[in-house]
Amino acid sequence: MDEKQKKFLNALNIAFSPNPEAVIKILSIIPSPEKAFKINQSQLSTLGFRNQTISNFLNRREKIDIEKEWKKIEKQNIRLITKDEPEYPKLLKEIAKPPVALYIKGKLLPNEQYLASVGTRWPSDYGKIVTNNLIGELSQNLTIVSGMARGIDSLSHKAAIERERRTVAVMGTGLDIIFPPENKNLSQKIEKNGALISEFPLGTPPLQYNFPLRNRIIAGMSLATLIIEGKKTSGSLITANIALEEGREVFAVPGPIFSKTSEGPNNLIKEGAHPVTEAKDILTQLNIEKTTKEEREIKGETKEEILIIEFLKQHPASIDQIIRETKINPSKVNSTLILMEIKGMVKRSGNLYTLTKN
Repeated sequence: MDEKQKKFLNALNIAFSPNPEAVIKILSIIPSPEKAFKINQSQLSTLGFRNQTISNFLNRREKIDIEKEWKKIEKQNIRLITKDEPEYPKLLKEIAKPPVALYIKGKLLPNEQYLASVGTRWPSDYGKIVTNNLIGELSQNLTIVSGMARGIDSLSHKAAIERERRTVAVMGTGLDIIFPPENKNLSQKIEKNGALISEFPLGTPPLQYNFPLRNRIIAGMSLATLIIEGKKTSGSLITANIALEEGREVFAVPGPIFSKTSEGPNNLIKEGAHPVTEAKDILTQLNIEKTTKEEREIKGETKEEILIIEFLKQHPASIDQIIRETKINPSKVNSTLILMEIKGMVKRSGNLYTLTKN
């Protein structure tokens, strides 16, 4: 999708916000975001939209400055990716109602494999220890996905970050609103170590309606969902049920039978979820071989990548230093570094490039 259409898609999201299901519905009938944004009242009525929804949409549309709203996105280094782009998670395309597009800060890697880790907002000491150890080990082989909520979600992100592995936070707000607010620092670390993503446009507050929709993305983009702790009525069980509905594996960490926070996972296990006591339980079920540090060593695929990697093993370097030392054509160095950054082989801090630590 070209930039012009993305601008209209962003405007369409704002006009219907916070109702991504309406955007999915209208674009299934009118694939062009520009034409969909310009739809009239009669057409909306014919498509089955309620009078109040139509009125809200028309009123909001009149106030939208399409270019101004797009500049807000660019100013915050946010990108809008659609299903035809390689960054869009492959498994997410397969769910019943995949997001039309995702707002993203940071980057997703093509062919990345995700594991969802969710649970209670009030974990026990047992849950905290399990999350740190189990997710820390699993993050060596899988990118950890969670919702950046208090409790198990935040602990899951932190376990990956502490080991300098990748993690993705799926947010139930616009990317300009950090919720809970105390996770601002964590959100910045997640952006550097993976990505913040949302299907909601900028300015979308943390409404209760948003979070079940957010949960379908967490489960939908992941190979499997792991529940660590949660009550029988825990919101994390919504994510587990979505995973089951989409034909994905569900794992649960068993806990003390008298613990309220273990009710959810224990019941899931009784209903057929895979019990987990070590990382191997998940990796074996998903047919993923545990990688070693040696196997994770960054290896170049082209002669340019090999030369750059060998040089960066010595110390961080600017693009000018890389050009001077490797004697590779400047334009080739630039294009190679961009590709290596997309692959997650190198990262840039200021004007210096370093190899991604494993």
